[in-house]
Amino acid sequence: MPEGDSLWNHAAQLRPALVGELVTDLRVHRNRRKGPRPGVAVESVEAAGKHLLITFDDGVVLHTHLQMTGEWHLYEPGQRWRREAGAMRALVQVADAVAVCFSAPTVALYHPAEPGVRPWQQIGPDLCVPDCDFDDVVLRLASTGQSRQLADVLLDQTVAAGIGNVYKSETLWFCRQSPFAPLTSIGDDQRRVLYEMAAKLLRHNLGDWRRNTYRGGLAVYGRRGRGCPRCHSRIASAEHGDDIVRVSYWCPRCQPTPER
Repeated sequence: MPEGDSLWNHAAQLRPALVGELVTDLRVHRNRRKGPRPGVAVESVEAAGKHLLITFDDGVVLHTHLQMTGEWHLYEPGQRWRREAGAMRALVQVADAVAVCFSAPTVALYHPAEPGVRPWQQIGPDLCVPDCDFDDVVLRLASTGQSRQLADVLLDQTVAAGIGNVYKSETLWFCRQSPFAPLTSIGDDQRRVLYEMAAKLLRHNLGDWRRNTYRGGLAVYGRRGRGCPRCHSRIASAEHGDDIVRVSYWCPRCQPTPER
């Protein structure tokens, strides 16, 4: 699943090829509104949590959320695509490059005069940026359901943006917290440490498509039945969630669930 580091890497890949260039072609899947006309320029390419935003100099924003299936590719004009054309959900072409978004469930154009809050404006502080406001994160935690499990809270993008299933499991392992522990089981200091660790792990992987958090790999995610790197107990996994069911990986010895 694309997480904050993946979106940052997508933006970093697209930015040098697109920013400042005139648009020669723009296509958005099932778009019923007129987008930026050919000839406008790409003003910026940015990641905001798990959202990727391509902004044009007329104020129009192309918004994509990759979720579980989406990805951006960059090609030279005329180069054969590595995915089938039917999977295309958005395309931005400039003189020397073609950026294609495949299989993203959420693709939309937002015009500056339109009313309403944009999806990327509803997220918490972005953990991938160096000046992340952890004080704001702690305040947001105080406003969410205190009985929620830590695994669910970490995935809540309105608290802090960028954490997905991989970094959720890895962060909890590093901080020795059970995925099933309620938020009430830890105080503000521990809450801050949890998100500072998530930010550290995310930033460590910026610019590198091969994710690693522990000795060139992952500590617990995807390692069910294998030995915990810390205590050698067998790593467990389970599906759970208060909204969307996800899989958590954890060490039952290192990360015991507090008794109620």
